[in-house]
Amino acid sequence: MLLLVLTLATSGGFRNLVPRTTVSSRPCPSSWSTPAPEPKIKRSKRTGETPNPGACIELSLSPLEVQEFLQSYARSKHWMIFEEHLSEDSWTFSLAMTKEDLLAATRTNPIAEKVEWRSGIALVQVISAPSTDGYTRTIVRTSFRGYGENPDQFATQREYWELASNGSFESSIVAALQNHFKSAP
Repeated sequence: MLLLVLTLATSGGFRNLVPRTTVSSRPCPSSWSTPAPEPKIKRSKRTGETPNPGACIELSLSPLEVQEFLQSYARSKHWMIFEEHLSEDSWTFSLAMTKEDLLAATRTNPIAEKVEWRSGIALVQVISAPSTDGYTRTIVRTSFRGYGENPDQFATQREYWELASNGSFESSIVAALQNHFKSAP
């Protein structure tokens, strides 16, 4: 029994059992959003915009603790979540959005400017990865689909429009993490 206690104490096994008194946060290094080399597949040139890299924060928590807080945060917001996939270090979900929320979270799109919007969906991916210095990097990325109708009867009608994020939704999730946990000096 003493061997088990010593093993847990020296390996950091008690880290998750003992409540944390202080949690520090820090911004991610600027290199976190550096894109990977582009594949040689031709992409659709519908929007011509560069995708939003998302938002990032590093916390002195385990990936599981970060994910648990974010799921609690989503429940407190009463978000209408569906098609979710959970793991210890990631959470992918779809979030139903009102027309107002959709327009507030996306960039203006000249192609879809005349669309009469009804609603939208945010496709959200939250990934938390531990680093070697005891922090967990959490990255939030979102893409949006808007549903509506183009009143121009000669315009191409679509089931939905892909809309680019303006970064506000991702930043709000990172801000919730930062506000909940004490920032490092």
